[in-house]
Amino acid sequence: NSCRNRHCPRCQGHLRERWIQDREKDLLNASYFHIVFTLPDTLNELALSKPAMLYHMLFQTAWSVVRDFAANPKLLGARTGMVSVLHTWGQNLSLHPHLHCIVPAGGLTPSGKWKASLSKGRFLFPVKKMSTVFRARMVQALREKTLLDPKTAKLLFSKKWVIYCKKPFFGPKQVIEYLGRYS
Repeated sequence: NSCRNRHCPRCQGHLRERWIQDREKDLLNASYFHIVFTLPDTLNELALSKPAMLYHMLFQTAWSVVRDFAANPKLLGARTGMVSVLHTWGQNLSLHPHLHCIVPAGGLTPSGKWKASLSKGRFLFPVKKMSTVFRARMVQALREKTLLDPKTAKLLFSKKWVIYCKKPFFGPKQVIEYLGRYS
């Protein structure tokens, strides 16, 4: 007789706590950054009509941006990782698709050694460049699936896309706890 509410400690709360504990076990002894990739409201209609396809592209594109920026020797020159959770609504419960990501401030070099970010924890990668690359890759992915007409594509390129990237104030466990509320 489950109510299936994720906040119910009897029905779903234990699953949320298990997810949080499992993610905390995965944390490395390193600094982390909280990155949020947000889709513009121009794509809301597509989010309603083809959510699985759009959100799959969002995960793939966000990971490709993080992976490629980390691999760039001028920025890090290493392989990194990422934990991500999709949110589809904003604080006012309106449609607001965005992806929360936890990314270590470093990665493994080809020789298998840990390499910390070059900024000594002040920032991970240039967010304006990440935003530009994210927008270009996402629009390209949408074009490849023929989900965009030229007018919408032009509109998407006329807008700035927002990527938030900050070091969590209270560490990565705080971000995992926050994301756990929605998983």
